[in-house]
Amino acid sequence: MAKNFSEYYLAEKIGVGAFAIVYKAYSQLQKPTYGKIVAIKVLNEKIQGASESKVIKQFEREANIAMQLNHENVVKVFNWGKFNGRYAMIMEYVEGKNLNEFIHEPGKYGFPTLVEIGYKIACGLVHIHSHGIVHKDIKPENVLITNDLKTVKITDFGIAKVPRKWWQRDLFERAGSERRFSHISYAAPEQKAGHSDIRSDIYSLGVLIDELILVKLSIPDVPGKNEQDYFRRISEVIFKYRKTLRILSENLSIPEDFKSILRRATHDDPSMRFQTATEFVFALSRFIEESG
Repeated sequence: MAKNFSEYYLAEKIGVGAFAIVYKAYSQLQKPTYGKIVAIKVLNEKIQGASESKVIKQFEREANIAMQLNHENVVKVFNWGKFNGRYAMIMEYVEGKNLNEFIHEPGKYGFPTLVEIGYKIACGLVHIHSHGIVHKDIKPENVLITNDLKTVKITDFGIAKVPRKWWQRDLFERAGSERRFSHISYAAPEQKAGHSDIRSDIYSLGVLIDELILVKLSIPDVPGKNEQDYFRRISEVIFKYRKTLRILSENLSIPEDFKSILRRATHDDPSMRFQTATEFVFALSRFIEESG
């Protein structure tokens, strides 16, 4: 495979998907167009089990959606095109990992740190929704976080729903993510039925924050609790208490006000949730101010 994409030289793989590979890439220029280091998402040369033309159209669509966005909590897509015969997307590089890797790795954190991560994702969602875009796949794998936990960014608009005319339809009506082993579904009930809107993203983010708090919260007063890995901590709740809990973190020693925010965000009835991401952000920011 050709190593040069525009002015950038592909280095190590940093992500592998069904139809594309993401590389860390470097520019040799003194004044690089998009920065010295970027991430480049390259479509596979051979597409397995799917129509190549459809995959290319979806790739173009994803790039065009993402290029509209410019926010500190959303991964920036600078450009896309065909370089050396391969379709590629040039993106901002985030020095860190995705949130799924973060929640599965060892280490527990204080409650305020975890709330701040959730708050930053919600801020990114406000910006996405302000462009009329429904992300539809808010899950840990689609959130990047730097190693110092200060920078948090939403990525991957592969199945996003865009503003449309009456004769157009959502290309991925029922698409959403469910984690097989822990039985966590990030897709809202109405999204599974093929009807999603901005409140569906709010539901997904509520589930994500709830999972994050349950798995990564430091609980110093319970011996051995901080040594539990992801699967031990999550299965303890899902298999013992799931039917009686509204949220996974229901039994944790965290403020009741915060539990109320999560319950509202993840309500099965969209009309009972926060109606906008701005409302969600306001509730989180007010909680942070009052508890700080």
